[in-house]
Amino acid sequence: MRKSNCFLILFLLLFSVASGQQKRKAKIALVQATALPHQDLFMDDSDLAKVRPQMMANFDKLLGLFIEAGKMGADLVCGPEDMQNIGAYGLHIDVKDPETGKILADALAVPVPGQLTDMVAAIARKYNMYIIAPIYEAVGNKVYNTAVIFDRQGDIMGKHRKTVLPVLETWLVSTGDKYEVFETDFASIAVATCWEIFYPEISSIYALKGADIIFNPTMAKDNKPGQSLETASMFITRAKDNSVYIAPVVRGSDGNGVIDFNGEIVAEAVGKKDCVIMAEVDFSKERLLESKWWETINGTNNIKAMRLKSRRPETYRLLTDPNPPVLERYKNIHLTTGDRERQLKAVKEVDYGSD
Repeated sequence: MRKSNCFLILFLLLFSVASGQQKRKAKIALVQATALPHQDLFMDDSDLAKVRPQMMANFDKLLGLFIEAGKMGADLVCGPEDMQNIGAYGLHIDVKDPETGKILADALAVPVPGQLTDMVAAIARKYNMYIIAPIYEAVGNKVYNTAVIFDRQGDIMGKHRKTVLPVLETWLVSTGDKYEVFETDFASIAVATCWEIFYPEISSIYALKGADIIFNPTMAKDNKPGQSLETASMFITRAKDNSVYIAPVVRGSDGNGVIDFNGEIVAEAVGKKDCVIMAEVDFSKERLLESKWWETINGTNNIKAMRLKSRRPETYRLLTDPNPPVLERYKNIHLTTGDRERQLKAVKEVDYGSD
């Protein structure tokens, strides 16, 4: 009987580790990279023949930094949004790809799995690390802004398709509709791509599903130009409100790093170009108040547990109303989403060289 109990305990321990239930320390890496050139299709001397080679050059550069993270012993590395660096072509909805005849931005999206994801998978496998690789994904006649998540064996363990798109991106990109939390062997992770971090409901959903860290591959910096993430008030707010780590990843030499659940900057590399930012995070730690007074009054000093147990979801119904009262104020505003004629007119008439 005693022997069978020992086997049961061992099984439960192994199961909890395999299912990602054991929180532990892990090395979290982020890629901080500047973009290589791409074709400016507003210029008369732009060359469509250079688009694909430049796309691959940008992608290969980021793969090189993934490899560097692997050599540094990272448990997970995350790249920036649009690793192909093709997002700007989405503005040119009247430009056709000479190879396929499709709209250029559509033609550059890739299948998953496919050649590009196979390259990422090989790195994940070689260095035994998780990788988050954001790319534009082709699915039939649709394109998604997708963060592909690889496990340590190089297998695709999940995908997050961006659910909230800036108006411009809606011209060609379809929206995702899921908020999944993925289990690793050290913590529960989630991805909020670019604009999604602006919507506090999304981070809250991830926190309620048990995410320990939310990665934000993005093209939009929250910090003041050239300054620390200490100036990134939105990221800090998301971290503290939800008692989670937030990890923004953006192109450039600032704006990347790891913020802990107290809003403190754990790691960043302001001013450094083309580098890997690494933070060792202990995901077994809870967010606790130091005051004994609070523990006595509330019955716990665990901030996250206290706030979760004090929620009043029955009073939040307005958050899921597609037509809240405030929209009446903006009834005369019509976005260009789905209006191809207005989109083409906008592209041709706006002076993108002015403020």
